Amino acid sequence: MQRKSSNSALSLMFSLADYRFLQCDIRQDLTISCDRHTIIAFSSGEGMYQIADTKWSFKAGTCILLPPGSEMKWHAGETVIEGYVVSFDAFGWGDRTPLPIVDKQWPYYRPLIGSPASRLLEPIKRLRPLSAQASQAGRMRQLIWLQEMICLLLELNEQAIKLSSAEESDRLRLTVGYLNEHYLDQITVDQLAQMADMGRSKYSMAFQLAMGKKPLEYLNDLRIEKAKQLLEGNEQPLREIARQVGFNDEYYFNRRFTKRIGIPPGLYAKLSRTPAADIGAVPSAVLPSARTKRIVVTGYTLGELLTLGMKPVGAELTVIGRQVVFGDLLHGVADVGLLGDPSIIDGLRPDLIILGSKLHRHHEKLGLIAPTAIIDSNLETKARLLAVAELLGMTEKASEWIEGYERRWESMWANRASEIRPGETASVVLLHMGKLYVMGMSGFAASLYHPQGFKVSSTAWGIHDCGESFRKIEVDNLAELEGDRLFLLSDPREINNKHMLWLMDHPKWQSLEAVQKGRFHIADSSWNFDDPVTRDRLLSAMPSILRARSEAGDNVSRPLIG
Repeated sequence: MQRKSSNSALSLMFSLADYRFLQCDIRQDLTISCDRHTIIAFSSGEGMYQIADTKWSFKAGTCILLPPGSEMKWHAGETVIEGYVVSFDAFGWGDRTPLPIVDKQWPYYRPLIGSPASRLLEPIKRLRPLSAQASQAGRMRQLIWLQEMICLLLELNEQAIKLSSAEESDRLRLTVGYLNEHYLDQITVDQLAQMADMGRSKYSMAFQLAMGKKPLEYLNDLRIEKAKQLLEGNEQPLREIARQVGFNDEYYFNRRFTKRIGIPPGLYAKLSRTPAADIGAVPSAVLPSARTKRIVVTGYTLGELLTLGMKPVGAELTVIGRQVVFGDLLHGVADVGLLGDPSIIDGLRPDLIILGSKLHRHHEKLGLIAPTAIIDSNLETKARLLAVAELLGMTEKASEWIEGYERRWESMWANRASEIRPGETASVVLLHMGKLYVMGMSGFAASLYHPQGFKVSSTAWGIHDCGESFRKIEVDNLAELEGDRLFLLSDPREINNKHMLWLMDHPKWQSLEAVQKGRFHIADSSWNFDDPVTRDRLLSAMPSILRARSEAGDNVSRPLIG
């Protein structure tokens, strides 16, 4: 059979053959042999992959297209790697034999990265296997999603080709060198784009294609690597180490370090100074048996277990037990202490222990108590639910919940249509211990942004585009907030304390247009958790939060919490 030319793209047909979720443990290898066209999408972790003698690095959001007959090896570094493998056949119109190579222009082997990562991962997650009883419409929808995924890969490849000129590569290398030398400075993407003589959007895309991450994400990772060296070598206060690597805010440094490394900087310092013989190996993720009934969980996968109808015998409730909205579901769940106390967990006789971070101060002891798995707490909510479900053999139940949630989410916003002006944007601010943080597109904000709900404000999009979940803001800079509607999240216990009263009476707060026009709302900060139980219950609470809007005038400074 002759190879089809690129002009025959519209005459191609596709058939989905297989859909799998794969995991590669820390410092482990995994080999995949392809007998069909295969798309591999990495959903979490980072490491290397190799085809023949060529190696590439990858991270969450990276996709690779392989032709039949290929073999690829993953290698995980210090993170568990998870991904989706989709196999399909491609046919010329009217042909019965699948094509071995569709077109020499197809981006075989090359790592392609969507921005944001969900741009690639969301379509591929929808390609779950269908049951034998699936309807014709369901099968047709599955084929459409497959074609959407292939089309997206081709578009990303075309963009990459346009951005790959030698001159642009030289200018990109110049900015990378600048970041490596000036990581202590306050650096913006606009500044780097100007240095490279490129527009901001084009520069960001070119940088991510070349380096595998966004500019500010690269800068933060660089700073954290420097911080690791300082933490391993001396016992300076964390605030001093944060300052020495370019972070002006210790709280922000702590959050970024924990997200990147998996454990807080203080714990990392302690572990790094402990002899290797006393630390042991990080526990491998193990599939539980069908008899698994007694589960202990640390970290942030508690809501996922409860959504799947699995109540753990023990969980890390020391902090979140007092903060989550689903306290009514925690009756009978033992508190195992911060990060999990091995003596308490051992007494619970678990069949399975689920950790929320890649490293754990008690990982060796816990691994001896029961099979131990790691579910990355940094995964997006639905991806984390699917990961837990995959571990427990409950993928179908998780998929059903996601479909039901999407329907309820759409219905809720459809019913609110009369309360929201067309194109109305929203921003979310968190008040925590007297400090203000602007949210990106996670937590409470993720439920606000919907085609039938609020649009993403430029403030929230800017934070998300920099790879951040939130960003600290000073009260004097509140005027920089953009959004037609403003949501303030606060602990109800702070509603009458000095922090809330100070903010409500502050001239900068009162001068905000959304406050003056009564287009702001205050809600319980418990709604800011990213778990399926909180997300689901928020759908019922959101109408009340929206109705309790503050009115301009005397009530502006004393709104009620929703």
